[in-house]
Amino acid sequence: MAVSGKVYAKSDFSVGIINKNATAFETAAQDDAAYELLPVINVSAPVLNLVESGEIRSNNAGMVELDIDQFRTTKGGFITMDFEVPAERDLIVRLLANVLQDHGESGSGPYIHTIQATSSAALSRPDFTGSSSSGIPSIFDIGLYYPESAQDKMITSAVLQSLTMNFDMSDGRCLLSGTFYSGMTSSSKFLVEQTLSANSAAPTLSSTSPTQIESYFNVKKLDVDGQTLEDIVITAVSFTFENNVARVGRDSNGDAESYAFGIPSVNITGEISLMYDGNVNFAATRNILIDFLGSGDTRGSSATLKLQQGDGTVSTAGEMNIECEIYSTAVNLDPNADTGAVITIPFKVVQPTSSGAASGTAFKFEYADSTQASGW
Repeated sequence: MAVSGKVYAKSDFSVGIINKNATAFETAAQDDAAYELLPVINVSAPVLNLVESGEIRSNNAGMVELDIDQFRTTKGGFITMDFEVPAERDLIVRLLANVLQDHGESGSGPYIHTIQATSSAALSRPDFTGSSSSGIPSIFDIGLYYPESAQDKMITSAVLQSLTMNFDMSDGRCLLSGTFYSGMTSSSKFLVEQTLSANSAAPTLSSTSPTQIESYFNVKKLDVDGQTLEDIVITAVSFTFENNVARVGRDSNGDAESYAFGIPSVNITGEISLMYDGNVNFAATRNILIDFLGSGDTRGSSATLKLQQGDGTVSTAGEMNIECEIYSTAVNLDPNADTGAVITIPFKVVQPTSSGAASGTAFKFEYADSTQASGW
C-alpha cells in the first residue's frame, strides 16, 4: 500500500460539548446530539489512563516479558483531555460553574451569574447522579470531530478537573485553559469510529457572534501592608481552579458510578504582577513584603483583591466583578522588566475568618450575559 500524501492541520479538528442533566450521568454520549463547538486554540487528543500491568514470570527462559504476560482493561480507567480557548461572553460562566460546581442566577436579561465560596454560601459537594438545578451539577458530553469519516470520538459525562483563567495583558484578552476528566472508559461510553458530522443534529458554534473578554479592569484594588484596597497597576493576573475530581465505583461495564469532588479540598491558586510604584513598594505602610512575612505574626496575613470590569453593579452584559482573599506564597521583584519594575506575587485563595470562624468571602465571581443556565 502506497503512502498517503495528505496532511492535516489543527483547523481540521473540532471539539464540541453539550450539557446534560446529572440524572443522565450513566447515559452514553449520543451521536445525534447537537454539540456546541468550542473556539479551541490548541487541539489535544484524549489521553486514556487504563488499568494495566505486566511482569516477567516463571517458566520464561529469557529475560524479556512475554506478550501473553501483559494485562490491560478499559474497566476502572479514566480519560483526560487538555484544551485552551479564548474566554467568550457566553462561555466563561459555563466553564467556571463546571469546575467549581457552583452557580446562582438572577435577572431577566441580562442574566447575573454568581459563582462563589463564602462563609454564607460555602462550596458544597455535588451529587453527580442527582437532578441538575441552575446548571449544577454540571456535566458535559464531548464530541471530537476528525477530518475523515468514521474517525470521530465521544466522551461521556465529563467534568472539568482544572481550569485556568488568565487575563493576558500582552495578548489583550482572557484565555481559558484546563483539563476535562471522565471516568467512562468502556467501549459503550468512550465511543470511537463515529461519524458525528453526518448526524441529524449538526454541531453549532458556542456563539455565532462571539464577544471575547478583554484583559482590562476598570477597578483594581488590593490590601497592602494594612492599607485597605489600595489602587494598583496590574500587568498580569491569573486564577487556577482545581477540584481533585476522581471516579468512584465500577458499574457492570467498569465505568464510574459517580465522581468524588473536592476531596480533600478545592484549590484556587493564582499569580498577580503589579507595578512597583508609590502605592505598592517596600516602604513602611506600603510594604507588600509585610503581608508575606507578617509583623509579629508567623503566618503572614491575607489580603483582599478586587477586580471590576464595568461600574461594579454587574447590570449590563459583559460586566464582571471578582473578589477574593489571597494569601501570598512568595513576593518577587523584577527591576529589569520592559515596562518598569514589577512585583509578582503567587498566591492561594483562602477563607478569611473572624475569631477563628469562617467569615466573609474567599472567592466570588459575578458576570452578566445574555444566556440563562437553562440554555447551556
